[in-house]
This record gives sequence, structure tokens and C-alpha cells, in this order.
Amino acid sequence: MMVMMKILRNMGRRKTEMKRIENVKDRQVTFSKRKNGLMKKAFELSVLCEAEVAVLVFSPKGKLHEFSSNPNSMEKTIERYRMCGEDVQVNHSSNTNNQLEQQNSQLYRNMVGYFISLIATIQDYH
Repeated sequence: MMVMMKILRNMGRRKTEMKRIENVKDRQVTFSKRKNGLMKKAFELSVLCEAEVAVLVFSPKGKLHEFSSNPNSMEKTIERYRMCGEDVQVNHSSNTNNQLEQQNSQLYRNMVGYFISLIATIQDYH
């Protein structure tokens, strides 16, 4: 019994070598399982994080498998991806800088208010 338990404990997952699977049947089974896992992860990401997700996978035989967080938005997501480039990155960077400037200004105003009240308190004691 102890020997059997030891054997079962060692039969867990093992690291898969990243190379083409030679056996056609094994390759198809692996593709199917991993594709399903990928689609499940894409769905979870879209639900948990409210992310816009689109996944396109072509099987070895050329069959298209797809997932979109919104069935009506696959084309919109692809178009958004195509339009994404330096313009979007520059715009995002400038938005981030504007947000930081606003946060710094608010922090500065808060600090000025704190120091004014601190000075008033010190003056009251003298």
C-alpha cells in the first residue's frame, strides 16, 4: 500500500518539452486541450477584469477558432488593434502625464493648506 501511494504521488504533471509533437493523434489532442484552456483563460480575463479580449486560433488544418468577450465586438477589437500604434502610445503617455500633473497640483494644494494651518496653530501658542 505504501509503495502504491508513493507511485501515485509521483504521477503528477511533468514539464512538457517545447518541441513539435510527432504523433499526429497526440498533437491533435494536445491542440484541442490547450485551445480550450486558452479560450477559458480569455473568458476569465474578460469577466474578472472587464477586459476587451479577442483570441484567434487557426488549427493545424486551417480551421478558425475564435473568442471575443463581446460576440458583436470581434471586428471592432481587431480594428482597434490595427489602429493602435504610436499615436495611441503617445496619447496614453500624455494622458498619464496630465494625470500626474493634476495629482501633484492637488498634493501641493493640500500641503500648502496643511502648512498654513500649522503656522496659524504655532502663532496662536506664541
